[in-house]
Amino acid sequence: MLLIAHIFLARQIGIDQGMLSQAQQIVNVGQAAQGNLKQLAIRIFSDSQKTQDQGLKDLLERQQIKYTPGPAPETSSAPETPAPTPSSTTH
Repeated sequence: MLLIAHIFLARQIGIDQGMLSQAQQIVNVGQAAQGNLKQLAIRIFSDSQKTQDQGLKDLLERQQIKYTPGPAPETSSAPETPAPTPSSTTH
């Protein structure tokens, strides 16, 4: 009886581990895609500001992406400044 229970539980654990692995992979892909989309939104916003291209601004609005740049970087000896991130709303 214990042997049958052990076999059943071992099999169930293997199935659950496979499902967990798949879920973790989906989350990792989603996080990478989110980072790429944020960078794209920042570049679109930046280009729309440089060129005053209303089409780019409209593109962000149509996708309901709102971006507020952080404060202008101060001149300092620090070589790295964190990049501002856009806030997007999804419905």
